[in-house]
Amino acid sequence: MNVLTLPSTRAVPLWISRWIRDNLATGRSQLLLVGLAFTLAAGGLTILDSINTKLRRTIADRQGQLAAIENLGDGETWRQRRVETDLSRVQAEGRLWEAETDGLAQANFQAWLLDEANRAGIAQTEIRTSINSNASNPMKLRQLTAQVTGRFEASGLFALLHSIASHDRLLVINRLEVQTVPFPHFEMLLGTFLRPGPRG
Repeated sequence: MNVLTLPSTRAVPLWISRWIRDNLATGRSQLLLVGLAFTLAAGGLTILDSINTKLRRTIADRQGQLAAIENLGDGETWRQRRVETDLSRVQAEGRLWEAETDGLAQANFQAWLLDEANRAGIAQTEIRTSINSNASNPMKLRQLTAQVTGRFEASGLFALLHSIASHDRLLVINRLEVQTVPFPHFEMLLGTFLRPGPRG
C-alpha cells in the first residue's frame, strides 16, 4: 500500500529558529528581549496618552467656546449690541436720499447740486442724473448718480467738495478728474442711494 506524504512547511524559517536558539538561550538575552518589549509598549502607551490628552484639551476648548456663545445669546451683552446695531442702522438709513418717485429724486438731487455749485461760485455747471432701477435688496435701495461737469476754479471746487462732505445725506464721490485742455474743467461722478419714500 502506498502512502502519500505531503511535505510540511515550517511556520518559522530554519535560520530564524536557529538564531533564536543560539542567541536567546542565555538568561541575559531573554532579559534584554523582555526589556525591549517593555520599552516599546511603554512608548506606545505614552503616544496614546499624549493623543488622548490633546483630544481632551480640544474638546474642552470647543465646549468653552460653545458655552461662551450660548452666554452671548442669552445675556445682556447680545441685547445691548443688538440695540446699538439697530440704532446705527436707523441712522444710516436716515442718511439715504428719499423721494416719492424716481423723477422727483433725480430733480431734487440735481437742484441741490446746482445750488451748491452756484454757492461755491462754479460757473457753467452741467449735471446729468441717473438711477439704477435694479433693486435686488430687501430695502429696495437703488443707486442714484450724478455726473457733474464745470469750469475748474480751485477755490470753487474745494468749496463744493466741502459741502458734499458735510451734507447730512450719504454722498460718495466715485470719480473726480481735473483737465486743463482745451480749457480748465472738472468732471465728477457723485453717487448716493435712494430708498422709497412715503407717498403723499
